[in-house]
Amino acid sequence: MRVFRALQEQPYRYTILQLAEQYGVSKDAIKNDFEAIRNADFKLDYDGKYRYAFAADEPFENLKELLQLEDADQLRLLRALQQVDEPSDKLLSLKKRLSAIFGNRQDYPGAADTPGAVSTPGPEHWRRPYLTKFQLLEQARRQKVQVVLLDYRSSNSNEVKDRLVEPFHVMIEDDTVQAYDIDKQMLRHFRISRIRRIRMTEMPWAHEPAHQVLATDPFRIVNDQQELVHLRLKVGAYNELVERYPLTKAFIQEDAQLENVYDFQCRVNQKFYGLTNFILGFHHQVIEVLAPEGLKQHLEREREKMRF
Repeated sequence: MRVFRALQEQPYRYTILQLAEQYGVSKDAIKNDFEAIRNADFKLDYDGKYRYAFAADEPFENLKELLQLEDADQLRLLRALQQVDEPSDKLLSLKKRLSAIFGNRQDYPGAADTPGAVSTPGPEHWRRPYLTKFQLLEQARRQKVQVVLLDYRSSNSNEVKDRLVEPFHVMIEDDTVQAYDIDKQMLRHFRISRIRRIRMTEMPWAHEPAHQVLATDPFRIVNDQQELVHLRLKVGAYNELVERYPLTKAFIQEDAQLENVYDFQCRVNQKFYGLTNFILGFHHQVIEVLAPEGLKQHLEREREKMRF
C-alpha cells in the first residue's frame, strides 16, 4: 500500500531502485508489489528514466468518443454556440462543460489568436490520483455518507487540515465539490485538487435539508449572488485570463470591429473574487471595465488599500 500511494501521489518520480531504498526492501520485493498492483487491474507506465506511475485510464482518455462526435462535428457545435447573441444560462453551462471536455484547441473559436495558450483541464490531464478523489466523492454522494478531506489546503485560512464534510455536488470540470462542513455548520465549496486524500466514513448525512447547490462562476467561486461583468481585453490579458482560468474561455468573443480586442461578458460572484486579482494584476492589458459600476468602485477601493 505504501508503494501504491507513492505512485499515486507522485507520478513518474520513483524508479524501482529508489522505491526499494525508500522502504528498505529489495528490488525483487518492489517488482512483486508491481505484479500485485497489475493483478488488481491497475496499469503501470514508466518514462525514459524508468520512473513509474499509473497509466492513464482508457475510459477517460476516450471520453470524447462517448459523445459520438467527430472532430469536425465538435468544431461545428462549438462555433454554433459561439455565434448565439443572447445565450441562456443553460446554454452558457453547456459551453463551459464542452470547453472543459474538449480543452483549448488551436482550431477552437478564437484560439488561433492566442498562440501558446495552455489547455483547459480535460481528460488528458486527469490522472488516477485525481480521478480516485472524484470517484470517492461521487460514491459518498450516492451513498449519502460523510467523508474526511485529508490535509485540505485552504487559501482563505492559510491552513492545511482535515475537514469532515457531507459532499452533495461534485463537478469535475470545475474542480469543485460542494459540501456541508460539519465543524463550521455551513455550506462550503472545496477544490478537489487541494485535497490530499479522502477517507470514507460510515456516518450518514445528518444535515441533508441544508444541502443546496449554489452557482459556480468561471473563477470557481461558489455563490448564488452574482453580477454580470463586461470587460474589454488586449491579447495579453486574454491569454492570461484563459490560461489562469480556462473556464472563462466560453464567455469571450473577439470584438466585431476592433482588431486584437476581446470582449469578456459573464456572471461572476458578487464580491468579484478571482476577477479582482486578475484585473489588478494585469490592469495594463485590460482596456476597459464596462460594467457594472459596482466593480469599478470595488477596484478603486482595493487600489486605495495597497501599501508598499
